[in-house]
Amino acid sequence: MKKVAILGHFALGVDKANGQTIKTKIVGATLKQEIGEEQVDYYDTMGGWKFLFRLPFIMLRMLRSHSHVIIMPAYKGVHLIVPLAVLFNMPFHRKLHYVVIGGWLPKYVYKYPILRWAVRKIDVVYVETLHMVEEMEHEGYENLKLMPNFKDIIIKEENELTPVNTPPFRLCTFSRVMKEKGIEDAILAVRKCNETLGGQVFTLDIYGLIQKGEELWFEQLMQQQPQEIKYCGIVPFDKSTVVLENYYSLLFPTHFSTEGFPGTLIDAMSAGVPPIVSNCPSCKELVDDGQTGLLFSIGSVEQLADRLMECANNPALINNMRPFCLKKAREYLPHNVIKVLSSEIV
Repeated sequence: MKKVAILGHFALGVDKANGQTIKTKIVGATLKQEIGEEQVDYYDTMGGWKFLFRLPFIMLRMLRSHSHVIIMPAYKGVHLIVPLAVLFNMPFHRKLHYVVIGGWLPKYVYKYPILRWAVRKIDVVYVETLHMVEEMEHEGYENLKLMPNFKDIIIKEENELTPVNTPPFRLCTFSRVMKEKGIEDAILAVRKCNETLGGQVFTLDIYGLIQKGEELWFEQLMQQQPQEIKYCGIVPFDKSTVVLENYYSLLFPTHFSTEGFPGTLIDAMSAGVPPIVSNCPSCKELVDDGQTGLLFSIGSVEQLADRLMECANNPALINNMRPFCLKKAREYLPHNVIKVLSSEIV
């Protein structure tokens, strides 16, 4: 009997680079390194309706042949995969592990009694933020472990860092392009600072996939912007450090108070770029204000502009944080984070 079976969206044989697929593949590859390649089997959820018809047979095979079963369902698959794993495991008594992808589970699970019951029956549920742990513990869950998101990413060396002491200070956003991510807040704050300072002290480059349904909003927004604010398209997930290392700071003015673990902040820190972010719970877990980045109140353009003005008046505020960002980013390398999971597989 093998040790581990992993059920998730591996997209085997297909070039996929979304967050779910990347996390699933990295968990699998890292566990193979930790416990031996021959001890880990992959079961791919890709395939739509064809997969759903095969799922009961896949689940039985996993439970029959492995001591530990790890499930990594996406938002759409959680209703079927989690209850089915619990029900089918009743005669087998294998150890079930649920690795949660994203920050949506605490609010979502409360709506569905069957899902609430099934999640309670999982041996260990690994969530990405301390805020998620606290929310679910408040509802009586006792099977939780904190396993932050991670990045298999190149982290710059401290001797490669270049301080930026004079304008223009290059800023960027690095997330989905949508209203709720605060893109317009970033634009307004940069424009406010430049008008106050009387020149192009800050520039802003906007990266990311434009949210479906918000293309017209963003097109009209960008038509009103000066030349120092521009959209720069999408960056491949493995090129983030190379792009971000050219910036003074990354802005992450999300409006989501329930924002999941923001991987874009790890991208920035890996490049030695301290971020300036909304003080939502997940961001506060990752950013130590004044040491690895700067915080401001969610939705406050005024406070974001104030923080930018601090930087304009004292560029060392950001430059001094760069080495601490590199150190923080190393905490979120896969082999460091996944020890939480591998330690449960004995």
